[in-house]
Amino acid sequence: MPQKAQSIQTMIQGAQLVALILGIAAVMTTIGRRDAQITRNIEDISELRNISEDILKASISSQFADQYQNEQLQSLLIRIDKLEG
Repeated sequence: MPQKAQSIQTMIQGAQLVALILGIAAVMTTIGRRDAQITRNIEDISELRNISEDILKASISSQFADQYQNEQLQSLLIRIDKLEG
């Protein structure tokens, strides 16, 4: 094989190797980004879960407070009715 043909073949093989390495690097970068996004999504979902729990607790607490206030108002109405009657 002439020297020039061998040199061209070596350059082609080198270019193929570089293209292969760049392709592998691109795939690894994409996988890394996807994994980072999944991690962020997991953290966000966890935070949303905590917020939902807090909202539920506040709602229940508010309902109990409303119920207590209604009972107090009912008691006052009964006392007023006794005074008027």
